[in-house]
Amino acid sequence: MLRSMLAVVLCCVSATALAQNAEQTLQRKLATIKSFSAGFEQQVFDEQQQLLQQGKGELMLKQPALFRFETTEPEPNLFIGDGSSLWFYNEPLEQLTIYDAANEVNRTPFVLLTSTKAELWAQYDVEQQGEQFVIRSKAADSPVVQLTLSFSGAALSKMQVLDMNRQTSEFNFTLVQLNIALDDELFRFEPPAGTDIDDQRQR
Repeated sequence: MLRSMLAVVLCCVSATALAQNAEQTLQRKLATIKSFSAGFEQQVFDEQQQLLQQGKGELMLKQPALFRFETTEPEPNLFIGDGSSLWFYNEPLEQLTIYDAANEVNRTPFVLLTSTKAELWAQYDVEQQGEQFVIRSKAADSPVVQLTLSFSGAALSKMQVLDMNRQTSEFNFTLVQLNIALDDELFRFEPPAGTDIDDQRQR
């Protein structure tokens, strides 16, 4: 009985150490990416792996805590994180929704790619599988259940997002550019005249 209990304890300690090592390894990899710019091709699958939608766009990241996610197909949309707020602009509907980044961090996995905040990473478990890292949310109600990052050398080559509806979005990155100069203006948004604005930051 004592041996069994000891084995369980050792397994738990080992698993915790592996998770911590995986998290540290991933953070070191991400820390070398001061900026990231790439095109992407997106595929969305349902729980039965049936293709639901395809899309294209561009992703830009910049340390610290800046991202710009823009889709061009099937319709233009823009999602920007400026470090304090999240801006989602639906161009066809001319609607802008603004969120407080600290309160809505689980809405987007991109925040993890440019943050080293311990309180943020504490919300996730990280597992390393070769050059692939699986990040799982500890929160049962998180919109993003699992994020999988695949690397080719130092560059991020693929990202998979599993959401709470069991739909998987796959992003394959092309024309990747690392550590290039990206203007901070790319991570700011000025809504066009006539835009319907829903500012959630005050709620």
